[in-house]
Amino acid sequence: MLCPAVLLCAGTAAALIALELALSLLPVTFGLYQTRGDLWPLHNFQPHAPFTYSMTWDMQNARHGWTNNYGQIAPFDYVAGSHPVVVVGDSYIEAQMNDYRDTLQGQLGAMLTRVAPVYGFGASGLSLSDYLVVAGQAAPEFAPRAAVFLLVDGDISESLIDRRGQHYFRETADGLKLAFHPMDGNSLLKHIRRGLGEIRLFRYVKNNLRLTLPELPLGVGEAKARLPIASVQAAAAQYAAVDHFLVELPGRSGIEPRCIAFLLDGDRYAIYDPRLALSPADLSDARAYFMRRASELGYRVADLQPLFRKHFERHQRHFDYYPIDHHLNSLGHRLAAERAYDLLFLQDGGHC
Repeated sequence: MLCPAVLLCAGTAAALIALELALSLLPVTFGLYQTRGDLWPLHNFQPHAPFTYSMTWDMQNARHGWTNNYGQIAPFDYVAGSHPVVVVGDSYIEAQMNDYRDTLQGQLGAMLTRVAPVYGFGASGLSLSDYLVVAGQAAPEFAPRAAVFLLVDGDISESLIDRRGQHYFRETADGLKLAFHPMDGNSLLKHIRRGLGEIRLFRYVKNNLRLTLPELPLGVGEAKARLPIASVQAAAAQYAAVDHFLVELPGRSGIEPRCIAFLLDGDRYAIYDPRLALSPADLSDARAYFMRRASELGYRVADLQPLFRKHFERHQRHFDYYPIDHHLNSLGHRLAAERAYDLLFLQDGGHC
């Protein structure tokens, strides 16, 4: 006769197998694996791979798609030397939660069908420093004719933080320098995650329930980089990051400032209800400085907050997946795409 412990283990294993089989029939977020090669983030996920995306425990907003030859989420391959308009950003441009036709790059591409291809380059967690790298990687590969950058809260401040697997602006005696913190395997759970990544139950817990495995304590140097600093120091550092990014971008991208558009996202939840206003990661003065300085240097700049506010007052429609996700929905992406088109191809008679 089997002992109770054996029966318990067998029952638990059977239940887990049954749950795994059931989840394989449901739209659990699954299938995207970052490459992290020498050309990341230009090459983001594994190329030509299918994926499924959904959000929350009940798997709302299910999406299915494929990555292209550059590991970007798009239903077509990118062609080297094609002089595209490139759209750069973080998870807002990666846009797992949107059908491609609803994204900023998809809708801008529809507007420019007879003018130029539009290629999106987005990866979760990117910031200003990473955008500079993407621009430099895209230049020799595609020779872009124009660029659109969607900037969200945190893009300035996070560019100054030494984060594992990210580029950042490192302070030196000669000013800020672009640096990279490699994925050096400090986490003992790295290999465990790789093995668990093929298990849908793990993916459901991690991506839909948003529960993550713990990290080991950070090294001393990285811990110091994450400590809060005085507001005066923070302002000076964020201003310096803005200056470095704006000065370096034309040379790295090969694009004149007049053909580079910056779209700055706003606090959309505060528009819906002032009580939902968020505490920003980037200083408001630094955000204002970015817009002012970029305009002075000849870039095209638009603050999306007034645009969103005016549209909401008229139509009472959300620009995101409120109240469960801040990422832009089809409407938010459409308004951003229309503004980018105006900046690059209509404003002041410009035609990039």
